Parts: sequence; C-alpha cells; structure tokens
Amino acid sequence: MYSEVPAIDKAGWHKEYNDTLHGINLFKAIRFLESRNIEPSATVVVGIIDSGVDTTTIDLTPALWTNPGERIDGRDNDGNGYIDDLHGWNFLGTKDGSFNMTSAGTEEYREFKRLYPKYKNVERESAADKAEYDYYVRMRQKAGINGYMKMAAYTALKDECYALIDSVARVVFRETLDTITVSNLASGLPDDERLEAAFQPLLADMMRAKKGVTWNELYNTHKNGFALMKKRLHGIEHDVDKRLLMGDDLKNPDDVYYGNTCLQVEGCEHGTFVAGIIAGQGIKEPSCSGVYPAARLMILRAAPDGDEYDKDVATAIRYAVDNGAKVINMSIGKMTSPDSAMVSDAVGYALQHDVLLLQAAGNNHMNIDSVPYFPTGKNPEGVFYDNYIRVGASDKDGNPASMSNFGVREVDVFAPGVAIRSNTVGNEYMEADGTSVATPVASAVAAMLRAYFPRLKASQVKDILVRSSRPEVPLNGKCRSGGIVDAYRAVKMIVDNNK
Repeated sequence: MYSEVPAIDKAGWHKEYNDTLHGINLFKAIRFLESRNIEPSATVVVGIIDSGVDTTTIDLTPALWTNPGERIDGRDNDGNGYIDDLHGWNFLGTKDGSFNMTSAGTEEYREFKRLYPKYKNVERESAADKAEYDYYVRMRQKAGINGYMKMAAYTALKDECYALIDSVARVVFRETLDTITVSNLASGLPDDERLEAAFQPLLADMMRAKKGVTWNELYNTHKNGFALMKKRLHGIEHDVDKRLLMGDDLKNPDDVYYGNTCLQVEGCEHGTFVAGIIAGQGIKEPSCSGVYPAARLMILRAAPDGDEYDKDVATAIRYAVDNGAKVINMSIGKMTSPDSAMVSDAVGYALQHDVLLLQAAGNNHMNIDSVPYFPTGKNPEGVFYDNYIRVGASDKDGNPASMSNFGVREVDVFAPGVAIRSNTVGNEYMEADGTSVATPVASAVAAMLRAYFPRLKASQVKDILVRSSRPEVPLNGKCRSGGIVDAYRAVKMIVDNNK
C-alpha cells in the first residue's frame, strides 16, 4: 500500500521532511520498513473522541471500525451494554435519538450558571462557604459575565429613569406624546431636579438616536432591549442544562449506559477532519489520504461545540478501552474541569489496559506550564501517566504554530498543524490549522508503530515518540522533547534497539 511514495502534491506536506518542509518524515519510514521486510502484523483501532464523523464520506467509510460482535437489530448482541454500536457511540444524545446535543458553551459559564442562584445576591462576607464563593466569582469573571451583569444593573437603573420621564410626559403632552420628538420632549418638560437627574443616564441613548426619533420609539427600543436582557438573566437561573436530557447522573462515573448510535450530526466537521488525517483513504483526493490509512476508526461522539463534559470524556475513554482501541485521539481541551478526577481515573484505566492517549495542547498561544489545562493526563499524585501524550502544533518551517499552546513540562512533542488538508462532511475537503490538527498526525504515527511493532506497550510507544522526535531549534523550551514527531526516527529507534 505504501510502496509507491507519492510526490509532494499528492501527499500533503505534513508527511514529508526536507529542507523546506518539516513534516513527520513518513515516507522515509515506510522505505526503511520495506528495506527490512517489516510488515504490519496487527490491525490497530484508533478511538476518536470528538464531535462525531460523517460516516458516509467515501474516504472514511472503509476505515471505520466495525464492532465484530454487533449487528443492527435493536439488540445488544455483544453484551457490552450498548445496543447497535456498530462503529462507536454517541454520548451526547438521548436514548430514543430524539435529541443530539451540538452546543454546550464554556465550562466556566456552566459552572457560573450552576452557582448563580446560590450566590447572585450574596456578598463574600456573608457566604458560608467562602472557597466556593470565590470559585463562583472566578467562574463569573472567566465566563465574561461581569461586564454583562454590570450592564444589566445599569440598564435597570435606566429603566427607572425612562419610567419617571414617561410618567411626567404623559401628563404634560397628553395626546401629542405619540408624535413628540426626543428633543422637543426634553425642552418641554418642567424644570425639576428629579427629571434632570433622570435624563443623565439616558443621554447616550438620546445622542445615538436618529434625528427626529420620537420619545415613544426611543422608550420602546429601551424596553425591548431590557426585556431581552431580563430574559437572558432569567435563563441563567432557570434554563435547564440540555445535557441533563441524556438521563444519566453527571457525577457518577459508573453510570455509563446512556446516549445513542447517531455518530453523524450537525457540527461533525471537526471530527470528520480529524478522522481523515488519521486514516483517510485518499479515494477521491489522494493528497488527503491519512497518515496511516490501515488504522480502523472507532467514533466516540463526546465533544459538542464548546467545552466537553468531563463525564462524557471519561465514559468515552472507558468505552474505547473496553472495545479494543489501542490508541485514542483527543483533539479537545479546556481551562476548567470540575470533575477532572473522573477523567484522570479513566486515563489510569486506559494505562492498565495498555491503551495510549494523545491530547491536543490547545490553541490559546499560552504557556500551559503556568496555567491549568485539562484533561491533565496526571495521576492523583500529580505525575503524568506513562500512556498520555500532549501535542503542540508546528508549521512547515518547524516553528511552533502561532496559535499553539506550549510548555516544557506540560507539552510532550509537536506535530505538523498548519495548512493541513483533510476531509469534511459531504465528501468535501478543507484546510485547517491547530493542535486539533496536529494531534491526529501524531496519533496516526502511534497507530502505525503499534501495528508494525505490536509487542510495544503504550508507555514504550510514548517514550519512543518523545525520544525520537526530531529536534527543531524554535521548539527548544517549548515542549519536553524540543522537537517534532518523526516517523522514520521512531521506527529506526525501535529496530536498532531490537538488534
């Protein structure tokens, strides 16, 4: 399958390595393996924890993992607790399939919303649990709510001013109020200190209004805006998190049998793109063939638009482990994680079962050595699990991508993540940047290593990928390895060590 090495315009730059393209050196790795008569001896299943996948895409359909013990008949044929899970599972859907969650907002907003009813009218001095109150304040700030809350309070003050002026105007102008302009109203009202004070907060509204606007029009504009604001504030306190529709206990890691079989939903472009990078078949467009097309893709829908829920990530990891994945790609990450221990325990479970996980380092252009980033990939003692790799994004010149997070302790290695072309929904293709793009490049190399050298443990594959990475001067101090994943250096290290 790999014996004929394509030209650069047929390959995708991220697979190459030369003076101008600092990719993963895939084709030199393939030539090296062929020269040693080494062939893959295992089929490796890669779990993709993401937004779902367009399973009808011609370049992905042949690469889908198929559950060998399951068939579509409304029964749990293999007894794993999931009915008709032929290619994976959707942890963001109701059991009856009537609702599939596509948007979730940030974790900071969800945490603010959870605590808002408790602390909305509370000052720190009177809070019984000051640590929780401080957490609430941090979430409110990180969610960007502080400014909105201040605006809401000021708008409420303006509403009182509008009401006062309107009550006087209805007496003074009576039947002409419908046509009186803002400028005529201001000059026609009696001198009164209360009215003068009431006009002050409204000056900005009056100055922004079009020339000749009537008082009623201005007041109605304010009332409509204030009503929408009050509706949103009411929603913060009273609207139910749609994630609760799944019916499981979000705080119980053992409550895992929820969701449905729908893997292709609105917003699955991200997961489709990731899947194509790993194992796209290149049927329609050869340049979009995956790094390791022989991998089989287990689709685990657990990442909506916004921040993923910890429960869903943990459950997806455990499903992947229990159903045969040997590599798990997680192009996800966030800055707040209320149930991070749940995910960390799942990573530990994966380690016990010899499964390797790779996670995106994030796209905040931030040193994550100095800020929390989740999942942490660490055990309860704060030590990184040996089966967990965090991946940053590099460009064609071997520089860190402008958006990529970095960290000499928190990021293990970089991989190509700029101007990468892959599948999107509807048998189309697109180009994208980011650590979400770089991570499946590294995951595919990991899958390749586990296919050609199946005796290697997950911890050994991690060690090899990090130690064999190709040093790049611009990455020195940006990650633990100081380099980019290099498939050739990795396979050569394995072969040389086995001599």
